[in-house]
Amino acid sequence: MPRLVLWIAAVLFAAFGIAFALAPHRLAATVDIQLPTDTAVTDFVATYGGFQIGFAVFLGVCLRRPGRVRLGLLASGCAVAGFAVSRAVGILLLRDVRPVLYGVLLFEATAAAVAFWAAGRLEYRD
Repeated sequence: MPRLVLWIAAVLFAAFGIAFALAPHRLAATVDIQLPTDTAVTDFVATYGGFQIGFAVFLGVCLRRPGRVRLGLLASGCAVAGFAVSRAVGILLLRDVRPVLYGVLLFEATAAAVAFWAAGRLEYRD
């Protein structure tokens, strides 16, 4: 089960990264981000697409070595929990956000919980 969770995380990070890289204007618009210049588009693609694609590759490397599956799960859980906590704080402080952010927050919190749960099912190896 932990390997399956890590595989799903790697695929999702890759899929989101590729989507952000291929359709930056459309995806940015879902959260009211405007990309008025080529500089803005390039930075958006690098930040939202490039990082996620690179992180997916890291998770894939962790999958190839059984002793690194727990590391990949913890890294995935920490990354997604970081998104969720930051998003939750923003929602609580600012309040007037589009409803899509509540769905994203629920997805991120669930993904983090599942990753940490799966990591806990594996024995720690130094």
